[in-house]
Amino acid sequence: MEAKHIKKAFLKCGIKPGDSLFIHGDAGAVAQIKVKSRNKINYFFKYLKEYVGREGNIIIPTFTYSACKEKKFDINKNISETGLFSEIFRNQKYTKRTNHPIFSCAIYGKKYKYFDQAKITTCFGSDSIFERFLKLNGTIVCIGCSLDRITFTHYAEEIFKVNYRYHKNFKIYLTKKKKYIDIDYYVRKLTQNSRIDLSKLNKYLITKKRIKEINFGRYKLITVKSKDFFKSCLELLSKNKKKLVKKNNQNL
Repeated sequence: MEAKHIKKAFLKCGIKPGDSLFIHGDAGAVAQIKVKSRNKINYFFKYLKEYVGREGNIIIPTFTYSACKEKKFDINKNISETGLFSEIFRNQKYTKRTNHPIFSCAIYGKKYKYFDQAKITTCFGSDSIFERFLKLNGTIVCIGCSLDRITFTHYAEEIFKVNYRYHKNFKIYLTKKKKYIDIDYYVRKLTQNSRIDLSKLNKYLITKKRIKEINFGRYKLITVKSKDFFKSCLELLSKNKKKLVKKNNQNL
């Protein structure tokens, strides 16, 4: 994939300068770009930063699920557990990481404080980073991965109060703030088959013309506005509470 095709792909998927983007990405999708730079992922992030401009915002998950077991989170030392794509973005000099010990994000853009001030005593609930992103009607982006990677789904599930998840409390020590905080995490019921499966949601979004998908070299580039995604989740759940999980969950 030639570098000159990146802009065309963005425009076809409705990504514009000044947009707020919540990106789930695969390093392989970026590594295919034909440029002289040794680190193609760094090149892509530099291009993306310049493309969205000073008015835009880039949000990439740098989640640390291990904090639930270790009961501690160091914003500077804990690496992202969501892959190389996110870890390289976290280490860019122009990004800042939010303080959530489980669902932190690396962010570029003027709205960093807006997102960082989201409530960290909840993972997906009221005034979480996901709700704040919804209020902006930002664009959810998948580069080289499926919709199943979209964590925003769990915000919709919590708002709808699906019965295959439940509230669980975690007490985690924040090394930066030097204190423990209690965090409400809407977790899966392990006694049920509750793994996410957004294939039905994907078809629904296509039917409603609320999603865009194009080829990005050998991979796919997918975009959907957060309000369209949220609305579609609730519409499907109101018809069938099993629509966002694997179809063998007959007991839900």
